[in-house]
Amino acid sequence: MNDTILVNGKSLPWLYVQRGFKIPSFNYEVKTDAVSGRAGSVFKSRELSEHRFDLPLVIHNDYLAHSGIKSHDDILSELVEFFDFDKSVKLQFKSKKWYWNVYFEGPLEINSKTENNINVVTIKVVLADPYKYAVEGSQNTAISDAVSVVNSGTTDTPIIVEARALQNSNYFMISKGDEDYFMIGDDDLDKPLKDYSPLILEDEFKTLNGWTRIANGNIVDNILGGIVGGTYKLEKNKEGFELASFPEGKDWVGAQYKKGFSKSLIDFKIIVKGIIYQKIKGAGKIAYHIYDTDNRLIAVLGYLNSAETSANGKFIVSLFNQSGDMIKIFEARNVPLVNKMETLIIYMSLERISTNFRIKVWLYHHEKDANRTKPLQIADKTYTDSGNFYQRPVASIGVYEAKNGASPRMMRMHPLGIYLYQKLPKPPSARDMIIKKGDLIRIDTHTQNVLVNEESFLSEKMFGSNYFNVDKGHTELVINPPGIFDTTVKWQDRFL
Repeated sequence: MNDTILVNGKSLPWLYVQRGFKIPSFNYEVKTDAVSGRAGSVFKSRELSEHRFDLPLVIHNDYLAHSGIKSHDDILSELVEFFDFDKSVKLQFKSKKWYWNVYFEGPLEINSKTENNINVVTIKVVLADPYKYAVEGSQNTAISDAVSVVNSGTTDTPIIVEARALQNSNYFMISKGDEDYFMIGDDDLDKPLKDYSPLILEDEFKTLNGWTRIANGNIVDNILGGIVGGTYKLEKNKEGFELASFPEGKDWVGAQYKKGFSKSLIDFKIIVKGIIYQKIKGAGKIAYHIYDTDNRLIAVLGYLNSAETSANGKFIVSLFNQSGDMIKIFEARNVPLVNKMETLIIYMSLERISTNFRIKVWLYHHEKDANRTKPLQIADKTYTDSGNFYQRPVASIGVYEAKNGASPRMMRMHPLGIYLYQKLPKPPSARDMIIKKGDLIRIDTHTQNVLVNEESFLSEKMFGSNYFNVDKGHTELVINPPGIFDTTVKWQDRFL
């Protein structure tokens, strides 16, 4: 039976692996040094090196082939689309239960006359990561803060740790034996412990209850404002606000709903998120307007796509003084690669501690990273309020979504949620409850990423802890602190 290849799970039905191809494995390289006057050599190292090889593929191109006879240009076009990636992809032989992470190199050389001929094309494969990985992954859940991992491969393998906090905690640690451990936070018992960043508001927009519709008026914000008076409904998956109706107008028109905080805040951190559907082009904006105790605008975080026929999204953060004068303190436009993506999940955060503001934005490619594990286009900036113009306490927030009334086209984008924290003064030698009840921690020891609620937490990694692998065979992992986390460990058997 002819074997074929899968690239990121997809195949070409008329492309087969040439019979007689030998799969390379065990790509160890031994390095030695010659010593003058001594027979032989001296061993230096044994390393699993990068490996490159040619993969010969047969093109079936006659009347019996899938979709019939194809021209040279048709074949080339499909092959280029099949192999053209600027990052590593999964390469699997259909008959095998493992895959490589590979890069492809050209050139692709195909006979100019392809009809009714046996055509063999060779693709160059680069194994920067020389291991094979099992197609089917494994996972196990911790019992009494211990989890067993059984790696049935022939070498060690990285792990993914997912831990849901059942209550607040100042740290999370997972350890293997007495030496290998990974930790975020601080477990030093000599330091005083307190929650210096209590959660004030968490709303993931699964209900409109508690929100007040603003029936008319205008948000005085030259970039992210506009006419209000429209209405929201819940998005079809009940995880976001979606515009249900619009007010009249030829400029920006939309809906704003507001909610007050349980207390006014001086120092705070707010994280907001949204979803952007870029497949259907058009103008649109979503904005989170923050108000002071006198219901005056003090800050806004938002996303704007101003073009009618293309994706040109950008993030904007602005501040407003007591008189309503606006200053834009942050703007980040999407790079061309992001503009080509179909759906984005966007995040924006604003932190104010005294006169110092910190802004951070990041996003995820929803189709290729539905679990939000690889943040993209991270931007981070600070701003100092040297004149004390933006120090008023914050007391409420408005969620605004709008289209441009001058155009029939609208890019769909919806707000998805808010997380608001108070920032209390923290002594330099104190420990903070950096992990809140309900937080999801995700640690990937292969990509060396650590996320908490889809936000990078690398800054909280304990110095000295490491992204360890689990050995082949059985490994016991221990979770600390005990009784705080519901933890699952995922892995893929790995082979030489």
